[in-house]
Amino acid sequence: MKSLKSLFISTFISLAVFTTGMALWQLFTGGGWPWAVLLLTCVPSVGFFSYLFVLKPARTSENLPTVFWPTLLGTLAVISLALAGQACVVMVSLAILNLLGVHAYIRWYSRYGTREANVALGESLPAVTFTNLEGKPVTVADYAGQPMVMLFFRGNWCPLCMAQIREVAAQYQSLQAQGVRVALISPQSHSQSADLAKQFQVDFEYLRDDNNQAARALGIMDAGGTPAGLEALGYDSDTVMPTVFIVDAEGRLVYQHLTDNYRVRPEPDLFIQVLREKGLIDS
Repeated sequence: MKSLKSLFISTFISLAVFTTGMALWQLFTGGGWPWAVLLLTCVPSVGFFSYLFVLKPARTSENLPTVFWPTLLGTLAVISLALAGQACVVMVSLAILNLLGVHAYIRWYSRYGTREANVALGESLPAVTFTNLEGKPVTVADYAGQPMVMLFFRGNWCPLCMAQIREVAAQYQSLQAQGVRVALISPQSHSQSADLAKQFQVDFEYLRDDNNQAARALGIMDAGGTPAGLEALGYDSDTVMPTVFIVDAEGRLVYQHLTDNYRVRPEPDLFIQVLREKGLIDS
């Protein structure tokens, strides 16, 4: 199912873009005004993904009503036109495929279902090893004496992850002043993480989870979760489910955020609140 998700997202975006192009071409080459109605079934999706990659929000609404409802109404309108003899089979097929794609994206692709990590609150993390930008192995024990926020993200390719990191960076100075470390952990290459480090002038710990070994041990791996085609850019096909762990100075887990929807992320203010409630920083 995970590899099917990988193929789905690339196919769905391509479908929405193709439908938009087809409708515009037909509209401006004499295909008739009904093709404008078809745009209602694809433009919401194209607009949404453009919004993700251009404006880079850190999170979205869970059910995307501004995408789903226009697509549904557009599909019903195209079917009505077909029943009246004003829309062809191609238009109806594209409309239905786009509606199914939106539904699958919201209800299936975006969701992980019930999640449960392999470590409970109050326990120490398993003896997992990462590598830093210099390629040296590090463990949570190497940061003993300081509480740490561990943000597991999918990779530079994920706009929501990048926006979440940007939010954390904005809060980093106040965290660092109180002795809190922030580790950004992903399965991407060191060179890709080095590119990320250049974007933020803060002292994050950029760690690589080689071959997703830590993600497997922690129960947060997303097998086949990278969209198809990104392997050509050097990303592994397997990635990690967006996850936040906060550990105390002894390496014990005091907080975990296991989102069941990759588009719904916690805000950095929540991390600060947790750190204060656990007595790890001053109130």
